[in-house]
Amino acid sequence: MHVFLTGDRQIGKSRAVRAASEALGRPLAGFWTRFLTRERGSSSLYMVPADREELLDEEHMVAVLEDGRMRALTERFDTLGVQLLREARACLGRLILMDECGHLERNALLFQREIRLCLDGENPVLGVLRKDQSWHDFIKNHPRVRVLTVTEENREGLAERVAALLEKE
Repeated sequence: MHVFLTGDRQIGKSRAVRAASEALGRPLAGFWTRFLTRERGSSSLYMVPADREELLDEEHMVAVLEDGRMRALTERFDTLGVQLLREARACLGRLILMDECGHLERNALLFQREIRLCLDGENPVLGVLRKDQSWHDFIKNHPRVRVLTVTEENREGLAERVAALLEKE
């Protein structure tokens, strides 16, 4: 089984993913995303490996803030993102993290293909889906995927519930 969390911004989706992954105690693979605002006001989004040191360098940058909007570096999703997910699929027994899949990846077709391969693979996947993204349909409709909506009412204890679902696998 694979579990993806969705819900409003800043509701605690990534926090629940982190807590569930820690509760499971399985080796990790896949990616986390990190947003960083520098002193001069420039902002960037980074994709960092879930199983290694966080590197907030140009190679791991997948989007930049320009004129008040995030601009995707689609080729990075299709290279770095594919590499991280391919490595994750190759390590049997690991929990594959995908935190988060949002609007920036909508044109990253190689990255989306690699997500499909992960969903069809042996390793459990735990991720976050930004709300209302049409490219997520293949994830939401996959027969092994369960999508849970995080709310203020259910977020306490959600990590344990997610961990229990993934332990059944």
